[in-house]
Amino acid sequence: MIAVTRALVEEVFRAAVAACDPARRVREAIEEPAVRALLARGARRFGLAAGKAAIAMASGAGEVAEGLVIVPAGGGGGSRRVPAGWAVVESAHPLPDERSVLAARAARALVGRAGADDVVLALISGGTSALLEEPRDGITLDELRETTRRVMAAGAPIAELNRVRASLSSVKAGGLVRACAAPVVTLAVSDVIGDAIEVIGSGPTIAGPLRARDVARVISPMIGFARAAHAELARRGIVAELVEEPLAGDVGDVADLLARATGPRVAWGEPTLQVPEDHGEGGRAQQLALALARHLRGQTRSALVVGSDGIDGPAPAGRPAPAGAYVDGATWEAIARAGGDPARALARCDAGPALERAGALVITGATGINHADLVILL
Repeated sequence: MIAVTRALVEEVFRAAVAACDPARRVREAIEEPAVRALLARGARRFGLAAGKAAIAMASGAGEVAEGLVIVPAGGGGGSRRVPAGWAVVESAHPLPDERSVLAARAARALVGRAGADDVVLALISGGTSALLEEPRDGITLDELRETTRRVMAAGAPIAELNRVRASLSSVKAGGLVRACAAPVVTLAVSDVIGDAIEVIGSGPTIAGPLRARDVARVISPMIGFARAAHAELARRGIVAELVEEPLAGDVGDVADLLARATGPRVAWGEPTLQVPEDHGEGGRAQQLALALARHLRGQTRSALVVGSDGIDGPAPAGRPAPAGAYVDGATWEAIARAGGDPARALARCDAGPALERAGALVITGATGINHADLVILL
């Protein structure tokens, strides 16, 4: 029997990240006949990459005549370098600010310089909604931010959140390329349940219906990360069930559902989290991990709960943001022995400090992908 350890499941996580490398997915996609034909017809290739996977996607796309890579400030792409022609700009996430407006204007100017004989390659991934923003006429950035903040705090699914964003923005729902003369090839790495390309990043290049000469593809679905983790467990001789349906609904209800399951399993999704007014620190994955720790008390089971992007919620002051946490049958009591109150932390959405007391936080750094949260329950 294979011993299940924290080190093992963290290795599985890293292997899944490598398997879902956006650079590889882009390289494969641009060789697809319809995409390759359109790119080959362009006199010049302009590039726009935005989101948490932007640097990786740009590196897979290769050189461009002119390109813009827009990434979250401080969460770029590790050691990757962008090919010739690409310039990197940092913007705001998870809420837009003035940097987001400047980035949107720069992106609009870029696609505006592409002529009818050129082609624009748009590479869109999770996080794009906040990174590229320009409010519609009559709406201030503060109003847009406050509406977005309220919808996020209410625990709305990403698809609903992005629909709200699109209604407030001049660059969402195809607005970014509305006046673009060149055909646009959009390749998207999904961060939304259902993989609707018009919802990914709020669809800055995707009008409905698609413009006549444009091509759009989802090159990496949301479930892909969980499938990669499941395959890696199998490669190591660990038999687990892959839960195909995404986890959804309140974090506490999801924890109850997972705890009732028997046998090892790999699950994925984006449970919702309603944050109280008097809240603490920690993200959705940490909250789910702490809720599972309560269920696992005294058992031999363990769970890794992490955001596939490596960043679960805002970073604590002066410290890197956790990806999530690893919990087992001893975690709940370990928090209490260290002077914490895990039940109160759960009620206040203050999972981060509680899990830190038990040494349960998992720090990976930004992974460059964004395929929902992953749960490995063994």
